[in-house]
Amino acid sequence: VQSKFCGHLLDKQILPVSEFIARIRAAVAARARLPGCDIVLIARTDAAQSLGLDEALNRLKLAIEAGADVAFLLIEGVRSREELARTIKELSPTPVLLNIVHGGSTPDFTVEDAKVLGAKVSSP
Repeated sequence: VQSKFCGHLLDKQILPVSEFIARIRAAVAARARLPGCDIVLIARTDAAQSLGLDEALNRLKLAIEAGADVAFLLIEGVRSREELARTIKELSPTPVLLNIVHGGSTPDFTVEDAKVLGAKVSSP
């Protein structure tokens, strides 16, 4: 699988779930070796676009179990307010990062929309 590129592009290669989780575990272990470390680990997946929302949520749940602090479901995987609300509910209490890209395939959520729906981190 090639290096990460813009998640809003189509035809991305998606890691096998075992490798995705191994990378999260490696980051968690590396952080644990740093005394007083305040690094926040954000688990990002682009899987929703090609494998579906259910698979993307499953991957993020596994990443959270492995020690990720924040979940980032690439916004192109969320196609409605209902899907965003579902994502936030299913991953709770883990904060969900919402990257708002105007003009993408996802509705144009405002920061206030994201807040009302329960997103804890947003980037307009």
